[in-house]
Amino acid sequence: MAIQSRPFGRTQDGTAVTCWTITNRSGGYVSVLDYGCILQAIAPALPGRQPLDVVMGFSDPAGYEAAGGFIGATVGRCANRIIGGCFQLNGRSYPLFCNEGKNHLHGGRIGFSKRMWTVTPGLNENSLRLTLFSPDGEEGYPGNLWVHVTLTFTDSNELYFDTDAVSDADTVFNLTNHSYFDLNGGFTEASACAQTLWADAPFYTPVDTDGLVDGTLRPTAGTVFDFSRETALAPRLAQENVQLASVGGFDHNLVFAPGDGPKAVLHGLATGLRMEFFTHSPGMQLYSGNYLRVSTGKGSTPYGRRSGVCLEPQFFPNSINLPQFPAPVLRANIPYHNRTLYRFCAG
Repeated sequence: MAIQSRPFGRTQDGTAVTCWTITNRSGGYVSVLDYGCILQAIAPALPGRQPLDVVMGFSDPAGYEAAGGFIGATVGRCANRIIGGCFQLNGRSYPLFCNEGKNHLHGGRIGFSKRMWTVTPGLNENSLRLTLFSPDGEEGYPGNLWVHVTLTFTDSNELYFDTDAVSDADTVFNLTNHSYFDLNGGFTEASACAQTLWADAPFYTPVDTDGLVDGTLRPTAGTVFDFSRETALAPRLAQENVQLASVGGFDHNLVFAPGDGPKAVLHGLATGLRMEFFTHSPGMQLYSGNYLRVSTGKGSTPYGRRSGVCLEPQFFPNSINLPQFPAPVLRANIPYHNRTLYRFCAG
């Protein structure tokens, strides 16, 4: 195992960015930036194969800043949308910065995705620890919040994404990572949407014509959201469906069944690479990259609409305002821990 760092250029405001890379004994590697805790590369190396980078990314900060889309970024304090940009907690109203019309999205104007994180070696030779402090009142959220993300990449091509946090006051906390995957490796709509998906998700949260959750749960069985059998994404996206039409494709929260085991499996048939996805989170935003801008990524790879697929572990959208959903409330001085595991193997 080896951990190396290298300069990665500067942001528009002149801040120097560093890229840190964990390399396993098979030559597989994971790279993360101290800017936005961005997963810049995930390249598993299966026995007898060369490493294959399976996430969208850029070669400098300017690429991320121009492309938008939260590509590879760690987002918070609260992932997804808070409708109306306001929530109630302990009898008090907290207005937030609205960065998507009248709604608050992925942490607001700056959010964790545009902050500089502090990187230190983890407890093991194959791990890195990224730390961020979010002061009371930032983006409108209460409480001084300390966040730690520990990335561990094993010789078995397992990437652990461990989140630890503590706040000195009750607050909202719903962290996720916004990486776009293409296990087929082409990063075109045809390639990314040829991936198959299995998900242990008996319900989903429908959206209205504005793409906002309506507060209900619906069964996935027999719908375009039924991934109880491994299913290619492209034929589903081609179906006429009111839910898909409202957001231009998949941009929906899938509700996981309780229990252990993988919650989803993404499969690239062209490469035979599978990603088993485990998480403690109750749901996952399935996003088919419907609004990705045209850009040029790593290795001069052209990106565009639907050139990657997101599996974002999370509490349900707007759940802080919907008491029927699990609430993303982090209580004062009570440590929080969550783990997401991406396990890569031959399919």
